[in-house]
Amino acid sequence: MLKRLLLPILLILLSFAAGWLSQQFFSSQKNQGLLNPFVTQEPQEPEKPLLELTIPELRERTYIPSTIEVLEELETTESYTAYLFQYTTLGKTMTGQLNVPTEVKTENPPVIVLLRGYVPPASYQTGVGTKSAAEVFAENGYLTLAPDFFGYGGSDPEPEDSWQSRFEKPISVIELIKSIQTIGIPLHSTTSATFTTSTIGIWAHSNGGQIALTTLEVLSEPIPTTLWAPVTAPFPYSVLFFSDEAEDEGKSSRLWISQFEKLYDVFDFSLSQHLHYLTGPLQIHQGMIDDAVPYSWNDEFVAKITTENSRREAVTAEQETLATMAAETESETTVLLDKIEMSYYRYPGTDHNMRPSWNTAIQRDLEFFSSELPQL
Repeated sequence: MLKRLLLPILLILLSFAAGWLSQQFFSSQKNQGLLNPFVTQEPQEPEKPLLELTIPELRERTYIPSTIEVLEELETTESYTAYLFQYTTLGKTMTGQLNVPTEVKTENPPVIVLLRGYVPPASYQTGVGTKSAAEVFAENGYLTLAPDFFGYGGSDPEPEDSWQSRFEKPISVIELIKSIQTIGIPLHSTTSATFTTSTIGIWAHSNGGQIALTTLEVLSEPIPTTLWAPVTAPFPYSVLFFSDEAEDEGKSSRLWISQFEKLYDVFDFSLSQHLHYLTGPLQIHQGMIDDAVPYSWNDEFVAKITTENSRREAVTAEQETLATMAAETESETTVLLDKIEMSYYRYPGTDHNMRPSWNTAIQRDLEFFSSELPQL
């Protein structure tokens, strides 16, 4: 009889124990953040680390100049001496080539910063892509500096995210320009004397042209700039155009861009959407059989500059009217807009590297810098 009573009691106790343990288990899971599938969850905002690299954000960025150091002599000619230099940008070391004319002004010397296009890392050496133009400029009395960019020459590695590396390049150019303007350039490796200058021009080729134009939009300073077959197509088309040359025929690039456009407004990264920040003067050279940068890109870019100049002309006319009215009422007026000065040269039978019109193009550049930079 006792055994018959114990069995039901035991079953009841076991049921209570099981219920208590279940309650404790689910309570602990709730405390650990278990999501209820029947309750709508607030979506989390995805991280957007590249937002700080948009053109509007770069315009607000603080740029840090650094000391330009001469590391070693690369070459000596009758007209100039070439050195390997380095400076600090984005907290890392970047190297490049510095050419110093044999006879150089020590007061506000004219400087040209040269920006190359794409070169495969395996075949790159300091000076590749800019050496020939830098040589001509140095022979004519200009100091030249051509940064290697990260991952090239003796520079620190580039970021693992190649798209971050792309958007950061104008920062390195601007910090080089700020270093030239505020800290100065050493004229050779055996002295600590440096010379600052505000007399700066830019020469750029291919993708270096895209970097140069973005730099100019960020700075909004009238830096005389000459561009050889610049990449001026809107982003991201400018990237997709070249993506078929990759081993995967652009598959990874297309995938990245589709994801990129879900997070970002591509207009914030496209130089063609910020021409209102651009100043001149500009000089553009384009070969008509260029198979890397179609001449239609720069035809269209020049047309956009013309449209922007027409907009500025209309705004200026309106402001002049307001200025006349303000003079009568003694109120303040706004600043008038200068048009973008630009020359555009097209060369029949000429390829991406300006062959066989190289000599004509470089001579036009010498004339351009001679007129736009203070006389030597």
